[in-house]
Order: sequence, then structure tokens, then C-alpha cells
Amino acid sequence: MSELKPRQKRQARIITLQAIYARELQGSNLDDTCNFMMDSNNPPSEEVLKYGKQLSNLIFMHAVEIDKLIISRSKNWDFDRITLIDKLILRMALAEMVYVDEVPPKVSIAEGVEIAKQFSTEDSSSFINGILDSVYNEIIKGKEKTV
Repeated sequence: MSELKPRQKRQARIITLQAIYARELQGSNLDDTCNFMMDSNNPPSEEVLKYGKQLSNLIFMHAVEIDKLIISRSKNWDFDRITLIDKLILRMALAEMVYVDEVPPKVSIAEGVEIAKQFSTEDSSSFINGILDSVYNEIIKGKEKTV
């Protein structure tokens, strides 16, 4: 994936969240959603849009594995009770943590938490941090040690 500045990556993550939210609610096509965003008053750059599409595609390709990571770490909390926006933020951050080598996992965690603060609640950001940190400590750190 391309080299984007942190601000651009944040913009791409927000675009990703909007696209996967639209798909969840309306079954929207990813390309249609991205094209709609390009027609806005403040369209993203091609690089930002490309990263957003790549991240969205990773989420859809690995949805089952990503949801298993969430379910296994949300003890005492039924997966169906997690709000849609929180699930989507978790899916996005986990896809980036697990499948995008160019982004340090701690950055994906921090971004997931900050985006949750912006689009969800303070409690949600703590919940999201807990899930992402658990995946990092149990899976990512272990993978780093074996390399």
C-alpha cells in the first residue's frame, strides 16, 4: 500500500468506515460509495481513495476471521449487542493490524480509538481499545517474536 501522510491515512480510514457502513445499511457497492465521495465538495485524493478501497476490500475478504477475533475477545458481551459502528471500527482496525504490514499495529489501535471517539462514544473507545489491545498482545506480539 502506498506511502500516505498520517492525516491522509486518517482520511482514508474514515472513508473506509463510511463505505463499509453504507454497505451494511444499504448493501451499497464499494465503488459506488467511493464515487459518491469523489463527487463531494471536498473530494479525497486518488491515493487516499485507493488506500480506503484496499482497506475496505481487506475487511470484506477477511470478515469471518476478523469477526472471530472480535467474538473471542468480547467476553460477557454478545457479538450481536455490539453497536454496528463499533463493529465496523473494530473490523477496520483489525484488518489493518493483521493484514497491512506497512502500518505499525499500535498505530492501527490508536487510530481505531480516535475514530471511535469521533464517531461513537467515550465508552466505545475504551471497549475498542480493549479488544484491539488484546489482539495485539496475543497475536501480533507473538508473530513479531517469531520473525
